[in-house]
Amino acid sequence: MNRPDNLSTYDELDLKLGIKSSLPHVKSTLALSILLWECADRPAELIYSEQQADGIVMPEELSQWVIDHLSDICEEERIDFEALISGMNENQLYKSQMEALIVAFELVWKLAKVNFVEKGKPASAERKGGARYPKKLVYTSNADIIHAVIESNHDAYTRVLMSWIGFNIDTDPEYNTILIQLFSTLSENAVFKMTDGTRDIIFNQNSLYKKVLETRQPVDVNGDSEAKGSLRILKSLLSDGMNPYLGYSNNSVTAAERRTGDLEEYQQRVDMFLRLSATKVIGLEDMDAEAEGISPEQLENTRLTNGCNVLLYGVPGSGKSWTIEHEYCKAGSKVERLVFHPDYTYSDFIGQILPDVAEDGQVSYKFTAGPFTNILRDAYAEPGTEYILIIEEINRGNAPAIFGEVFQLLDRKVEIRGINDDGYPIGTSEYGITNENIAKVVYGDASHKVRIPSNLSIIGTMNTSDQNVFTLDTAFQRRWDMRLIENNFDNVDAAFADAEILDTTITWRNFCTAINNIVVGNSARMTSSEDKRLGAYFVHLRDLKKEPSFGDSLADGRYDDLRKKETTGTLTNAEQAQLAEIREAIKQYRKFPEKVIKYLWDDAFKFNREIVFESTEYQSLEQVIRVFMYAKGINRFKMFKENIISAFKNPEQ
Repeated sequence: MNRPDNLSTYDELDLKLGIKSSLPHVKSTLALSILLWECADRPAELIYSEQQADGIVMPEELSQWVIDHLSDICEEERIDFEALISGMNENQLYKSQMEALIVAFELVWKLAKVNFVEKGKPASAERKGGARYPKKLVYTSNADIIHAVIESNHDAYTRVLMSWIGFNIDTDPEYNTILIQLFSTLSENAVFKMTDGTRDIIFNQNSLYKKVLETRQPVDVNGDSEAKGSLRILKSLLSDGMNPYLGYSNNSVTAAERRTGDLEEYQQRVDMFLRLSATKVIGLEDMDAEAEGISPEQLENTRLTNGCNVLLYGVPGSGKSWTIEHEYCKAGSKVERLVFHPDYTYSDFIGQILPDVAEDGQVSYKFTAGPFTNILRDAYAEPGTEYILIIEEINRGNAPAIFGEVFQLLDRKVEIRGINDDGYPIGTSEYGITNENIAKVVYGDASHKVRIPSNLSIIGTMNTSDQNVFTLDTAFQRRWDMRLIENNFDNVDAAFADAEILDTTITWRNFCTAINNIVVGNSARMTSSEDKRLGAYFVHLRDLKKEPSFGDSLADGRYDDLRKKETTGTLTNAEQAQLAEIREAIKQYRKFPEKVIKYLWDDAFKFNREIVFESTEYQSLEQVIRVFMYAKGINRFKMFKENIISAFKNPEQ
């Protein structure tokens, strides 16, 4: 037997009560959305706009459908086709921000879902700046209810819609009233919020009906602070006369003249409709509902459980970042990478309250999420995707202070308990914390306990030579899986490890190994000696490459001769080109000494240079760099002692 599946359960709707986008002329906007749908032969989804400069306009194909559909009325009313399309392109459907359209279409009238044509673009993309992006409407069955009414007299209702859009056209007042009544009925589920002193009032139009009937006095719908979200749409629809039972003036609502008796009966019908709309399906909790919209419990059941905290540490250049890319980041993983530094703060990491300027110039303050909160939100919403937050140089910032109370979330659940298990998968934060700002962004509920989901890993890197910047205390470190990245050439690409350093015939592997043997062997004379070693990836392969065109320009004095001629202004064009070429090559030859030898002089052997350097002959870094640059071959290393140079040739000695 072919039978239906169990009903689907859907995610709860985010009422977006805090959005500040406004939608003036809401009647005109609704009218155009219905008229375009009718002209396009009532599709489930309508791409109604395309890009033009920083704005959007009606696509050519849809324009033609509109002209074909409305040609008879346009001819009767002498409306030019170009003026018809131009007038529609000026409608708020094309001019307003996405978020304002969402509130009106999805939350007030439930007429259609508004999406950007480009997948993945956030609803807030049009919040700042004047740019508008192509959008589409995915209609609901409320559009079919409107169509059923329109079909009873298609020409009369089409005229009404065109007049709402702004065209000067004859209409029948009776059909105008019917459409207004219809749209008002479809909006009765809408929820609004206003501020009353220190509290919020959440209400609907039924609340207004009851209050005006009860008190017979005007009802304030402005509140004590700036109107936001659907409240802005309510004020717009009342201004446009979209509720036949209510009058509106100066932010106050009254019963419409001559409609009080009708309102009493209508209010009772609305009240019963809302009661039936809130009906609970008895027994639904025992069903296997379809997973188009899934409950929080089902969400956790489908979540990956590979979340962990890992701290990779080792000497600079040992391959920590390489290890993350090759061992932790897999195909399909979504990665956010950031770097801690001494000025990095909790506000940078978690988020902070910042001023926000609305379209009308009003300034308010709201929480702006930081990278941690954003990736937490994304990971929570996509349980089947692995998310990784990489924090480079974690100890160069004050990590415990940057994490703040989020520090508590680093304790991860390691097993499913047989008794009193919390239902969260392994890898989730063991304990939840209270943070209203994070909870609003991640869960849409300020009272929800915040946890790191089990599909989000946090991976940090730490140079052991930088431990004196900020110390990671034991309480912080114990919440991480510590992993020392060994500093050797076992897994380093041979093409890199055995690359010769410029023209010296000494390979990077031999140089690095010899220096590190000396560092470790002289541990008694060096503080934290292991931390001063050269990492296998301390340099890049490009830093070792010699420049064929460079030749012996410095060693044979050609470069200095050309510089003297340049000073006196006697360079020929050919010599000028030659000098420019030599200078480019010098930049390449300076990379190794400026990066490696400078580190050995200024850091690794700062307090005992005599161990490796001919410190009696070379007493400044300037001299050391110069001798490297002006020599050639193995002589580039003559600032080192003879036994060190011998070790470069044979690092096993």
